Amino acid sequence: MTRYYLSKISIEGFRGINNDGDPLVIKFKPNAVNSIHAHNGVGKTSIFEAIHFAIFGDVPRLKRLQGAEHPESYVANKFHPSGEALVELCFEPDDGSAAVEIAIKRDAAGRRLATSRHPDPEKFLRELRQDFVLVDYTKFSDFVDASALERGRSFSSLVGLSAYSELRQLLEGASDTRTLNTDFDLRALQTDKTAREREVSEGTARALAAYAEITGQSATDLSDIESLCRIVSKALQNLEILKPVVGTSDVRNVDIAAAEKLVEKEEGGPMRARHAKVLKSITDLQALAAAGDEAEERRNILQLATDRDTAMTKAGSAALRVLYENAKEVVSDSLWDRKLCPVCDSKLDRDLLDHLKDRISQYAAADAANDKLGMEIRRVSSVVRFGNLEAAPEMGIALADRGHSAILQAADDQTLSTVDLQAVFARLDSYEQTRAAKLSELEKERVEIEGKLPPSLVAVSKMLAAVKEFCGALSAREKAAKALADVAQNLAVSLRWQDFITQAKNVFSGAENALANQRIGEIEAEYQTLFAALVRGGPDVRPTLERAAGSENIDLKLADFHGLAGVNARAVLSESYRNAVAASIFLAAASKYNGTPRFVILDDVTSSFDAGHQFSLMEAIRTKLQQPANANGLQFIILSHDSALEKYFDKQNGTADWSHQKLQGMPPIGRVMVSAQEADRLKVQAQNLLNAGQVDLGAPFVRQYLEYKLGHIISKLEIPCPPDYATRGDKRTLSTYLDAIVDAVDLYQAAGRCVLSAQQMADIKNTHVPSIVGNFVSHYETGSGTPFGAYALLGVLQSIDALADCFTWTDSSQSPPIKRFYKRLNRQ
Repeated sequence: MTRYYLSKISIEGFRGINNDGDPLVIKFKPNAVNSIHAHNGVGKTSIFEAIHFAIFGDVPRLKRLQGAEHPESYVANKFHPSGEALVELCFEPDDGSAAVEIAIKRDAAGRRLATSRHPDPEKFLRELRQDFVLVDYTKFSDFVDASALERGRSFSSLVGLSAYSELRQLLEGASDTRTLNTDFDLRALQTDKTAREREVSEGTARALAAYAEITGQSATDLSDIESLCRIVSKALQNLEILKPVVGTSDVRNVDIAAAEKLVEKEEGGPMRARHAKVLKSITDLQALAAAGDEAEERRNILQLATDRDTAMTKAGSAALRVLYENAKEVVSDSLWDRKLCPVCDSKLDRDLLDHLKDRISQYAAADAANDKLGMEIRRVSSVVRFGNLEAAPEMGIALADRGHSAILQAADDQTLSTVDLQAVFARLDSYEQTRAAKLSELEKERVEIEGKLPPSLVAVSKMLAAVKEFCGALSAREKAAKALADVAQNLAVSLRWQDFITQAKNVFSGAENALANQRIGEIEAEYQTLFAALVRGGPDVRPTLERAAGSENIDLKLADFHGLAGVNARAVLSESYRNAVAASIFLAAASKYNGTPRFVILDDVTSSFDAGHQFSLMEAIRTKLQQPANANGLQFIILSHDSALEKYFDKQNGTADWSHQKLQGMPPIGRVMVSAQEADRLKVQAQNLLNAGQVDLGAPFVRQYLEYKLGHIISKLEIPCPPDYATRGDKRTLSTYLDAIVDAVDLYQAAGRCVLSAQQMADIKNTHVPSIVGNFVSHYETGSGTPFGAYALLGVLQSIDALADCFTWTDSSQSPPIKRFYKRLNRQ
């Protein structure tokens, strides 16, 4: 696939870079290491943040501010008149196809707009969003100090598996029990199904019991309802007193109320009505008797409650969980600093959102135990019987004294304790005693009434009560069966999805684990070799990444810590070594990645490196990782303020595999420029100001232009310089530059080895240097003499260019001929 280098950036009005009407333009070489040095406060970090904003859409430092601090108001430069920020990026493909240029503008209203000839610039930018593309010191340190889960997800991005990691997280979220319960209301469906099954079972039991009482025969089930109804209908039709109402009708079509009135009219009275009521109450109370396995059922439900209590104790209180979840809501806000605790305002050294997710995930076992307990509470017959006893009119329990609904609510709220459940069973035992006593009283009353009523009336009343119970049970059972079919269908669909998404999650997680382990294995030798090179001379502790089975967690351990194996790297390594470990892993992973970006931008990543490790890292990049030293290597762009590395950058500058530039300027009010590219701009700026008569403003640009040109001559011809020039940037003066150049020319001339022509040497000594010193340097450095005139300074600019030309020769082999600097004072 086509991969892209970053070949140019242009920035105006972004963060510390004002440059109103004169954007900061920096060009990068794809086939070399590119370094940019600047002292703190000159705009180096603004460049890093501008690229991050363009590619990732945000500024990391601003994301860490709280919303009340209005971080969005600091994206655009505060002093740019338009209030807008513009970042333009040019990406050069590695296959020779057309470059991609994208302009990202943040308008005064805060909207981010991307424009390009590319058909989908935002998609192109999204493909560049890999963890290794923009790396600062914080990212290195966070990788080592992060939790195993954070490190695992960061590593996924490093090796091009971020999309897999994100999909895995989505699948885990979708298959989470709480999510499924919330999305599909599985608990309510299961509870409803259980209730409907119980209603069907109760209706069946009531119908069979009534059938036995009516016919004196027993039936094992209701598989042949029509046959049972014919038998019951025949028994009812045989009662002479009821024939006017029953006739030859099916029992399900008989008006039982009319039959009862007929009996009451023929032989009735208050006693017969009471007899029917007593019979019904006896039937109802008998139906509320305990099942034979209720004692075992109670033991099981109490064990579930105990298991739930144990799981909750391990995870933490429910109130603490609520705190975690509320904090997660706050931290998930894109404007919140994810390393700031929303409870105590403490600054943390890790991402709080992932920490909260870790803590909340520990409630999974408690959730499972709570879900199981909640399901069983609604299913077990003892708790159902508890509710039915409270609702039975014969029990006479006031609504305010009933506890069944409170128990179910507590189970839903996951606050039902073992003690509460034991109290329920104690009340159930009390209710059972009351039920038995009530049933005994009703039985005595039934016997008394039946002794006073005519035998025929008693038989008819019993028959009517039983028939009424039979028909009511069949009707309730039919209604419950229909509802059960509907809820079972809905539940089956939801459970099929649950099975599918759970299996998909398991299969995908296993595949993602295997792929991640494969990627770890592919880079292990690379990062261990690179680490050994970075800490050359120190102990080779052999850092090792270990992916935990069944999760995204990655542990960072040391294979050999002074003879000990499996030691935690974070616990024992010094800061410099920890960052060397992170750098080794990041760069090894980046070198193996074959996605869209083929560049890495490093911002002050050596801040806490020991000096030796700093240079080892630079050398590893230059000799092993960069393109083209490594055919599959990357383009490196290094931003640094380190004065020690500045000397290294200066030394490497101009070689085939290194390009170095320096930032100059006065952010955030003034302009920021790159010295290696801004010489002509400095000259033009000076000329414009001087031609406008603004001598005081133009003179500093003349000085900057002279400093640049003299430094350029020294660098190009490798002119020997005093130690102060090489080691003390604050000791450099214009006289230092000029003296070094003139002394070198004198030395080579005296040795008879100077490559300059006689005319060039004469012009240097007799014309250009005296003109520059006399008209500018002596006055500028001492502050003495009369003020400069505009024409005098314009003449200085001409002398500067003429002096530089004295160190060039004309290459006539080119068409047209071009001027080239001599390689040294003794050769072309």
